[in-house]
Amino acid sequence: MNRTIALGGIFALGILIGCISAEFVHAQAPQYQTTQVLKTDLNNLPGQEIIVFASTWQPGFRLPLHMHPNGHEITYVVDGEQTFEIEGVGTKIVKAGEAIYTPPNTPHFGRNATDKISKTVVIRVKDKDKPIAVEIKN
Repeated sequence: MNRTIALGGIFALGILIGCISAEFVHAQAPQYQTTQVLKTDLNNLPGQEIIVFASTWQPGFRLPLHMHPNGHEITYVVDGEQTFEIEGVGTKIVKAGEAIYTPPNTPHFGRNATDKISKTVVIRVKDKDKPIAVEIKN
C-alpha cells in the first residue's frame, strides 16, 4: 500500500514538474525575432539599398520609439495584427493582408497589442551609408 502511494506521489510530482518546465520553456520564447531575407543595392538609384525582413512578434511586444534616417519603410502584416504609432499619422491598427507606410525620418513604433503572435514582412529603402534605425529617447 505504501509503495502504491509513493509511486502515485512520484508520478504526480513528475506531471507537475513537466507542466512547470513546459511553462518555463514557453515563457522563454523571444519577444521579437527578425530575419533579414534580402539586402541588395538599387542599381538605378546610386547609394540606395533595399532590405527585407521577416519578423515574429509575441503578444504584448513593443519596439522602442525610433526612426529610419532617410529610409522608407513598408510593413505588411502576414498574420495577426499590429498597432502602429506614427508621428503625424496617429494610431493605426494593421491587420493580416494589410500594409502601412512610414516616411523617412518619422518617429514611430509598432506593437503587438493582441494576445496572439503576429508576423510581418518589412521592406526598407534607405541610404547605404545610414543606419537602419535610430532609437529616439523620450
